[in-house]
Amino acid sequence: MSRLIRYANLEDSEVLGKIHSESLQSAFKNVIPDYVLNVDFSVERRVARFKRELLEGSPRTAVIFEGNEPVGLISFGKCRYGDNDKSWIEIWRVYFIPKFWGSGIAKELMEWGINEILKENFTNIELWVLEENIRARKFYEKMGFTHDNTVQIIDMGKELRELRYIKLW
Repeated sequence: MSRLIRYANLEDSEVLGKIHSESLQSAFKNVIPDYVLNVDFSVERRVARFKRELLEGSPRTAVIFEGNEPVGLISFGKCRYGDNDKSWIEIWRVYFIPKFWGSGIAKELMEWGINEILKENFTNIELWVLEENIRARKFYEKMGFTHDNTVQIIDMGKELRELRYIKLW
């Protein structure tokens, strides 16, 4: 089956919200309390978030299709935390419909995203991942990212450790 990757537009808000919500709810079922997953990460709230971001133009989001089916997304933009200089950009999110986990499609989208970032002359990329999200951490490590020992505590209905991963050129 052929794959297409393109930048998202406002008409993609519904599918982006669905992908993001479904992936979050599956990946974090036993990590984030159900009431947070069901409310904060509902399809409706995710759709509203993507509409707002797409209207503002930040972060930039791309969607990947397997055949005609939208199955994953990547978002990147200005670093949200810390005081990074202009050589830095953050990958805000990489999410897929769960049935595509482990299919190799994430690697393709991540490589595309990194290439897009490098075209804009950024030389440093950061991303944040929950410590308990072992699957994602292993994936990012395979993609050449390393944990730089930076940790922040976030509240998602309970305190969770979020780790910063970086890749430098």
